[in-house]
Amino acid sequence: MKPQDPDEPEVCDLAALSRQVEAEQYFALGQERFAVGDIEDAVAYFETALDLFPTAPAHTALGIAHAARGDWEAAIEQCRSAIALDPDLGNPHNDLGVYLIEQGRLEEALPYLEQAILAPVYDCRNYPHYHRGRILERQARFTEARDAYRESLDICGDWEPARAAFHRTLGRLN
Repeated sequence: MKPQDPDEPEVCDLAALSRQVEAEQYFALGQERFAVGDIEDAVAYFETALDLFPTAPAHTALGIAHAARGDWEAAIEQCRSAIALDPDLGNPHNDLGVYLIEQGRLEEALPYLEQAILAPVYDCRNYPHYHRGRILERQARFTEARDAYRESLDICGDWEPARAAFHRTLGRLN
């Protein structure tokens, strides 16, 4: 393959761009269907989006839909695919940790939650701290659990699940 001349304009692959736009539309439809509780249609739309143009957010959303069905292994597989596409995105790391918690695989979940905490791209940084606290609390590591819940509250002070968990662990420490 001949290197492109820097003076020539870059050629746009219109077919790929069209697939990407169509995939984004299917992804949006999947989100809409999921929001109203239509999990089966959401799964179909997310799968179509991924067939057209795979993205980490689409894999993560499909994982969430599988989790809503209780299909933890499929949800975990989708998170692993999302992480492979974009390891900087925090959502699939956190979600994978949560799915492992749901299966009782607590020690296996912790590294994914740690990765979510450190992820460069993540809007919900309070979640992995909270879920880390859940694991530590189940392990009767109440001081560490309290601290994890406090970190979650430091990020989002009005999030009730973290507030309740923080106070519950305070009670266990007294």
